[in-house]
Amino acid sequence: MQMGWPIWMGDIHGVLQPHWAGAVVTAAAIICGGMIGFERERALKPAGLRTMILICLGSAIFTQASILLADSGAMADRTRIAAQIVSGIGFLGAGAIIRERGRLVGVTTGAGIWSTAAVGMMLGSGHVAAGLFFSILILVTLSAAGILEQLILGRCRFSTVQIAIDGRDGKARIQIDHVLSRFGIDGAAKYEGEGDERQIVTVRYCEAHRHHRAVLPSLAALEKVIHIKTG
Repeated sequence: MQMGWPIWMGDIHGVLQPHWAGAVVTAAAIICGGMIGFERERALKPAGLRTMILICLGSAIFTQASILLADSGAMADRTRIAAQIVSGIGFLGAGAIIRERGRLVGVTTGAGIWSTAAVGMMLGSGHVAAGLFFSILILVTLSAAGILEQLILGRCRFSTVQIAIDGRDGKARIQIDHVLSRFGIDGAAKYEGEGDERQIVTVRYCEAHRHHRAVLPSLAALEKVIHIKTG
């Protein structure tokens, strides 16, 4: 006698009544989208908790609607609506990718949106266990990327950059803090000469990690920056 997978690990539509299956799928979509979104929110990415929940939940709803319309006896293909999610979510993911001063920003965010929609489709089709598994796999992939980067590149090699800014109106400090926060380098700036015409800002960053090095062009491009010196 061969041992097979438990029936609940397959399509739950064959186990539960339609209304209960819909409730379980909806709850699972919120949980899975929330798990991925929380990791993105913690990493200070633009597509965070609410965005990922809505993407996963929306994909699950569209997939369920496709199944219900086909099962109602209407002349409908149960895969037609779900198939449009693949192309439709591509526009949303592409919107998260921008080209900023010669480099691409948001590629991982776009891929995360695309993967979260795929999880929602899996959940909407009734395969809750598989959807949970793939959500955990996405989380492990996103979390392990930073760990692998540290293992490959080694420990941080800190360096400093000195920036001369026009600090009279206070706008430069706000702009610099915003750029540093966007690149995950909070609290790394030391300001000297508050309110002076020529204020010196010292920023400490890691030379070994790509997302830290990428902050330099953004700082140099700020309107209030007079001079920048690395060393």
